[in-house]
Amino acid sequence: MALKLAVFLALTGLALCQNSTTGRPGSYCRTQSRSECFMGACPSGFECIGNQCCSEADVVQPGGDCTDYLADCTNVQCNAIGMQDFARANCARTCNMCYSTAPVSPQYACTDLLTDCANRTASCQDIDFVDMMALYCPRTCSLCLWAAATKIPNCGNTLPDCTTRGNYCSATSVSAYQKRVGCGNQCGLCSPTTPQPAAPAVLSTNSNGFLFFGRK
Repeated sequence: MALKLAVFLALTGLALCQNSTTGRPGSYCRTQSRSECFMGACPSGFECIGNQCCSEADVVQPGGDCTDYLADCTNVQCNAIGMQDFARANCARTCNMCYSTAPVSPQYACTDLLTDCANRTASCQDIDFVDMMALYCPRTCSLCLWAAATKIPNCGNTLPDCTTRGNYCSATSVSAYQKRVGCGNQCGLCSPTTPQPAAPAVLSTNSNGFLFFGRK
């Protein structure tokens, strides 16, 4: 009986720990853990990742649409005073700042959503494609400050996976345009269409002299 209870408690602890994993599925700890989780719990400042207590600073979220914009970010001092804004804007993936909500400079406050934006630069200033580029490749095209779409809906869920994009709606690394056009409905940014009242019915005569009911 005691053995069964011990096994049950161990399995329960493991299940609780797995459920307490933060962020998107696939999070992992980038450093060696100092201790296993305690029935799904860890001290303040730690998260239970894979049954290991990982420092919150070392919990790595899966990359998703997060990108480094420098060729080599390994030498960037991510947490150094005076470097955090630069690191957040240019080395978010390496510096584990993919879903940071801290403010960034407006010209950097957007994220490429495609991995091949560098191959699409010819479309950055194409009048027929610039609206799409401002949504999918704004960092590469320097379109973080793009304001309004004319070739695609100016507000709505253009992106197909808005419900699974984490804190896309609040992340400072996503431009206002990307939020409104990409996931505007999900983010609550689109005003509901106000129905127009029907015109009053009037009695008219058509070209053949017949009376009929119509609307102004």
